[in-house]
Amino acid sequence: MSDTKEILQQILNDEKLLKSRAFRDRVYTDEPIIRTASQLPRPETPEKIKEMKGLAFTPEAYWKTSAWLFYTQGRFMENFEDVYPYNEDFVKYYPSYRDMSTEQLRGYFSWRTRVRKGKIEKAPTPFVYVYLYELINCIGYAEPTECFQQFRSFCQQYASIDDSIEKYTDTWLRDFIVYYGLDCSLADDLEDVKYDKQLLTLIHWDEHSKDELFTAIDALSSYQLKKSLFYAAFPDDMKEIIVRSFIKLSEFFRDKRKNSLCDKLFGNIVECTYNMFPSSIFYDRQSLRDCEYVLNEIHSYSCKSGKWKCRKYYGNRGRNGHLGDLIKAIDSLMREKKDFKHKISYTGVSKTALKLIQAEIDAMYEEQRRAEAAKIEIDLSKLAGIRKAADSTREKLLVDDEEPEIITAPPEPVIVDEEVPDGVDGSPLDCDEKLFIRALLYGRDTNAAAKSCGKMVSILADSINEKLFDFFGDTVIDFSADSPELIEDYTDELREMFPDNKE
Repeated sequence: MSDTKEILQQILNDEKLLKSRAFRDRVYTDEPIIRTASQLPRPETPEKIKEMKGLAFTPEAYWKTSAWLFYTQGRFMENFEDVYPYNEDFVKYYPSYRDMSTEQLRGYFSWRTRVRKGKIEKAPTPFVYVYLYELINCIGYAEPTECFQQFRSFCQQYASIDDSIEKYTDTWLRDFIVYYGLDCSLADDLEDVKYDKQLLTLIHWDEHSKDELFTAIDALSSYQLKKSLFYAAFPDDMKEIIVRSFIKLSEFFRDKRKNSLCDKLFGNIVECTYNMFPSSIFYDRQSLRDCEYVLNEIHSYSCKSGKWKCRKYYGNRGRNGHLGDLIKAIDSLMREKKDFKHKISYTGVSKTALKLIQAEIDAMYEEQRRAEAAKIEIDLSKLAGIRKAADSTREKLLVDDEEPEIITAPPEPVIVDEEVPDGVDGSPLDCDEKLFIRALLYGRDTNAAAKSCGKMVSILADSINEKLFDFFGDTVIDFSADSPELIEDYTDELREMFPDNKE
């Protein structure tokens, strides 16, 4: 007799317990008999599930991958249906059929049966992911397009029950489109592709309307305008100056720099090795194929001998911090211009960008001032008075004798000889600055030139950049290295402005 049975017999036959008050005064009714776990009734295991479990012990399963086993078992159980009440919850990472007990398997297939009939209800998380893994592997549906529609529909409905699945589903839906070669328009509502479309609007800024540009900027900027008090007070002014400043900066980078403004803000396109359907159980049945798939001009995939690569803008594919710094600087400068009550500070924006933005702000408000001044308002209620005054004036002008016209000679103009002081050549630079820039232009010692003026090299360089900005719209001396260097694009013009006086 086993230990368990001995313990039960001792409890049931103990005379002290039987004669105790707890037993003597009781009224006996039907009660369950105490049984061991082995004596409890077990649910019947369907033959199909038994056969599926047996697939894990075939000779082929010993050297195949776990993804192959999942796909093989899934195909075997593709059309299986069950009706079994299962209300327990459990946790498993990367769940598969092999990891679940008979009761859990019956519970899963019963839940899947209801899902396929349109009744989507909350289930243990492993059930949900096993079902998504089935869809990823196209188990249960004849065509990939049909499988994709079911995948997307299920994700949208189940997210209202448990939104934790959303951190994976967008990626898996995009990979599904790429791997099975579906129409790229199916990806239009995915966040990753929405990001690409907004970024493409900024890249091709000269092909889009102001409203489209502002929508893209607002969607990609880490500085959220909806939280700005100034934007709430002056939304139209902010929209106008943000778009104008972005266009002006884009033109400046196009004309004066090697890289575009978007390259500076968002980085460059990079091609990296890619793992299809990450964090899932996926069996690649076309592991040796070669193919390419283009979602859009800045986001594409390629496969060579089964090795996938992805080409896109990597990094933070959400709200951009560099663009946010730019929008915050615009907000700050607008507040200063309007003398707004609440001021804000900003960082991360170059002096050149700030000057261009400030120039656009001044120009916009000057245009508004001129437009206001040019408005002609006609008060129709005053027309009668104007006509009466005109009639009175006409009567006074109609006289019999015309007075002789008196012609006076204009005063003789006074001619003042303007003398141009020596050394003034129309340049905004003073003598020290001219000496320094000529030393840069003609290969002389800039340190000696600065020393002879009694000034620091950096101070002279900043002063020259400041004064020549109106001429060139850019800095002409680069001081990012240890020594100042002239920007090559402006060298010829500077030599015309400042010829070598030692020749």
